Amino acid sequence: MGVAQLNTFPLLSQQMAKERDIEKVLGSVIRELRLSRNLSQEKLAELGDFERSYISKVENGERAIQFKTVVRFAEAFGIKVSELAAKFEEKSHS
Repeated sequence: MGVAQLNTFPLLSQQMAKERDIEKVLGSVIRELRLSRNLSQEKLAELGDFERSYISKVENGERAIQFKTVVRFAEAFGIKVSELAAKFEEKSHS
């Protein structure tokens, strides 16, 4: 392998780590919102039309979610998407 090829692997690893961080922070925000509303994973799944196991995977940072799913979570919590995003930003910078 050439030098250029070797140098790309750390960048890929860093990017993958950042993506996992995003998933973990978003999952943490969703868990905090759920608990602050005294919702079980089952109830949140019902409100957002999700599987309960999906809620668990999202909260644990094991699943990346699409924007439309963020919208569904916000609707299930009865908040604006911008509020959910603000909570994410606050948590990701703390």
